Amino acid sequence: MGVALYPFFANHLPNQRQNAAAVIGVVLLGFVILGYDTRQELHHGTPVHAALQTASFLFFGSAFLGRKRGVVAAERSALVPFLIGSVTAIANMFTTSGLVYVAFICIQALCLLAITKTYSNLPKINLIKAVYFSLLYCLVNGLFHASTSPDLALIIDFKITEVLFYMLLGTCVFHMVFQDFSRTRTKKGLDEHTKIDQDIMKLAFRGRRVLKDFRHDLRQPLSTLGILASVGKAISKDPEVTARYQHIQTAQKALKNMLEDFFDQLGNAIRYPQDDNAAPMTLVRVHDILGPLIEEYRMLANVKDLQIRYVPSEVTVMSNKEALAKIIRNGLDNAIKYTNKGGVVEGLRRRKGRVCIQIVDTGSGVENNKVAAHNKGWGHGSSIVRDLSEQILAKTECRNRYYNGKLAGSVFEVILPEEAEVSHRNKLPTFETQAVFEAQVMAMNHDQLLEIQRRLPMQGFDKVEFSLNGAYRAYLSALRKGMSPVYILYAGDPAQKTHAVEQLKLLGSLLDYEPCCILIYNASLENNPQVEFAREMIRIPVIPGHTDVSLGVISELFPAREKNQNAYNGPTENAGNNTKTLGSNSLLTS
Repeated sequence: MGVALYPFFANHLPNQRQNAAAVIGVVLLGFVILGYDTRQELHHGTPVHAALQTASFLFFGSAFLGRKRGVVAAERSALVPFLIGSVTAIANMFTTSGLVYVAFICIQALCLLAITKTYSNLPKINLIKAVYFSLLYCLVNGLFHASTSPDLALIIDFKITEVLFYMLLGTCVFHMVFQDFSRTRTKKGLDEHTKIDQDIMKLAFRGRRVLKDFRHDLRQPLSTLGILASVGKAISKDPEVTARYQHIQTAQKALKNMLEDFFDQLGNAIRYPQDDNAAPMTLVRVHDILGPLIEEYRMLANVKDLQIRYVPSEVTVMSNKEALAKIIRNGLDNAIKYTNKGGVVEGLRRRKGRVCIQIVDTGSGVENNKVAAHNKGWGHGSSIVRDLSEQILAKTECRNRYYNGKLAGSVFEVILPEEAEVSHRNKLPTFETQAVFEAQVMAMNHDQLLEIQRRLPMQGFDKVEFSLNGAYRAYLSALRKGMSPVYILYAGDPAQKTHAVEQLKLLGSLLDYEPCCILIYNASLENNPQVEFAREMIRIPVIPGHTDVSLGVISELFPAREKNQNAYNGPTENAGNNTKTLGSNSLLTS
């Protein structure tokens, strides 16, 4: 009784309180059965006997009420048989006939079965458990009254009643403790860091599809622009016109590269699950970044009659090539855009052991880290530069430069971190949205399991386990190992789809946490099958002969992610040999 009273009053889960109420009802019935003939007050028809019978049915019957059915009318209709069963339990105190007792208990059994009949949207296993406990409870109660009444005492052995009672009590307590244990073991799934939000996944999936189509459509006019510039340059006989076509072609290539990079970033931004906001840093050669940018902007500088100077260097740094290129592009673009006379110089220098990239111009200067009021456009770029600088641990500055007390232009400076700083961040503990992203993959038979194991894209998961079909097996596995956020079931036969849907619904109902369930099914008999995002599961159709294409949806839902432990690679053994030390004098002094 003490084991049952604690979860009955302290457990916050309604189902667990109901399981404890059933145990209390069985224990109260045990006072009647095991206390028979030990005290006169427990004989048939006495007030104590009737009170224990009534309390036992009230507690036991209340375990059948309030279950998740979803239909208000069905829940209200369950109160009618419960009330009838309670009346028959109270009526026990007005009779001592064993036959009448058995008749009353039969009515109670019918009432409990009527309550279980209202379970409309619960899995079959819940219905089976409810029928088992209700029939065994009424059978024990009925056999006890029959074996202790003068009319039927010679027919039924009391020992059988005791054995069945202990069986009822043992299974009822085991069910309560086991479910409470399972809720504790699968509580990992309630953690917000492991829960999969299918609404966000749906938005990310559709966004990536729209982005993919738009990216494909945009490539055609860009390619046409490049072809026209090439043709114009080839047929032009005027050097000035040829130079302009060359400028158009260079701008077209730069625009194409920028858009491709933008689409890659946008695609990564709207994928799910998302990674942390940190760019992977590797050993890169600075000239590999600065060289192409200088050649790209040299034509623009020539159009404005500006000089652009740059001396290549073999210096290598720990950084992210794409992020650093965007920062330098932003500074170089503003330097040429807001300089009307003079030129731009780009070079490297050492500052307290750190590599510093400088872009110096002879333009109008800056005001409070912004371009002068008559020149607009620096504000948005500065926010992008600031975000990118934080990702690669760089410090970016933009300031005016003076000559003989007069404004002589501006300096855009990027101070890169030391290798020790990068290594230190690599050793810091990481807080990820999903530390270990696991998936449980199931199939309906062994051949299908081998097929899905061979074809399923698994790059987006840190750990994937394969097992034969069985929602209850997956449930037991969750009890032993903890909850997995993603469960995938493959039904390679069209006739298996309905059964597979029921299996995934059953799995979602057994666990106290709603996982992301994905059904991959054979859609050869369907017309125009589409990916469906339902509340219980995501349904992905597979067309025979195009299995790999269809299963590519998994890669879109769960794209490959950078692993944080490998995100920041340390310098290679030859890094020191490839790095050249710069002198204290800047290339900009001349």
